[in-house]
Amino acid sequence: MKAFIERIEMFPEKRKDGSWIKKIVFNFPVPVDGEEVKELPLETETTVETVVLLTPKIEGTIMWKSRYL
Repeated sequence: MKAFIERIEMFPEKRKDGSWIKKIVFNFPVPVDGEEVKELPLETETTVETVVLLTPKIEGTIMWKSRYL
């Protein structure tokens, strides 16, 4: 994680919308809405969080499962 993310800024308390994360600062530019940014503010954004589990099935193939939170 430290190789990808410089820091995560959080709200002191959970917000009414259920979010904790205020901003994510990356160690390198990441593509967001057609441009590259190092900071991703989440204060006013509507986001969908997804968790993906990748597990090896057979050599050379990957099985995956995803779940929206």
